[in-house]
Amino acid sequence: MATPARLALLLGALTALLPTPALAEDAQSGDETDTDSAHTLVVGAGGATELELPGGSPRLGANVMVEWEAIDDWLELEVGASLLAETNGIEVPVDLLAKKPFKLTRWAEFMVGVGPEVVHVSGSPRATYFGGEAALDFMFWPSGHRLGLWVEPEYDLIFERTPSSGVGASGGLLVGW
Repeated sequence: MATPARLALLLGALTALLPTPALAEDAQSGDETDTDSAHTLVVGAGGATELELPGGSPRLGANVMVEWEAIDDWLELEVGASLLAETNGIEVPVDLLAKKPFKLTRWAEFMVGVGPEVVHVSGSPRATYFGGEAALDFMFWPSGHRLGLWVEPEYDLIFERTPSSGVGASGGLLVGW
């Protein structure tokens, strides 16, 4: 039976493969860079979900993120925060990811990122935990290169009394400058 982590990795791999024919078209036309699709700052807002492993119940909520290009075509930094409904309160994970960008086509980007994460849980018991996160980030810019969509499957490892892990995803609308 497929686990949520395997499903997230499979979804990420399939999404990365879908735009590949367009990449070949760009290479044949000699259009390697499209200045309209380059963004130095991206802001996103949308939904989020997380599932604690093994066998936890899904938590749903909202997500916001800000991403900027630190080193042209090599390093992007992202600060993201989610607000997730917890059984006895609210969980607020905040992460800082360092990401390596890959331009798949004029309208699609893929990034691999890792970084630290802080999780604050309100309610009972109230606590703050620290850990790390790894993410795959897919951005699509279908219209005008200013408005786009993103989906970001992720895996995190948080150190509570004992280490705990989870899989999740965020996604929504993007505005790029």
